[in-house]
Amino acid sequence: MKLTREADYAVRVVVELASRPPAAIVPSRAIAEQQQIPGAFLAKVVCGLARAGLIRTLRGSGGGLQLARPAAETTLRQVVEAIEGPIRLNRCLREPGACPLQSRCQVHGVWRRVQELLLRELDAVTMAELARTPGEPRDPRTAGASAGAPAGS
Repeated sequence: MKLTREADYAVRVVVELASRPPAAIVPSRAIAEQQQIPGAFLAKVVCGLARAGLIRTLRGSGGGLQLARPAAETTLRQVVEAIEGPIRLNRCLREPGACPLQSRCQVHGVWRRVQELLLRELDAVTMAELARTPGEPRDPRTAGASAGAPAGS
């Protein structure tokens, strides 16, 4: 799996919005400048995030972008999948039955476990956590569930 530039920009947009006061409306131009995202790319990213219900777009004077829900309720996985679609490491995990060797494949179980781990980790990170100022104490109410969890849990 390789994260596309579009998904990387989507994460930056949501983190930028999450770093602002709740319900803040931020002009697109300000986000593009702050996060160094080309305008044409930003429009495409915004469309995907809005379609997924993660942000709102507001037109007119005083318009811009706004989080559609609290940053603590939006995970890194949700932002990435809003742009990339469901995360699947291999074709056999994306399309059950697509591989004729799936029932006897020695690697299939490994791919499945690695994918489950990746998804758990992406689900454990919220946009509120990513928006924290570096060095700011971690708030257990907004921190990812995997922090400090024993391996294999």
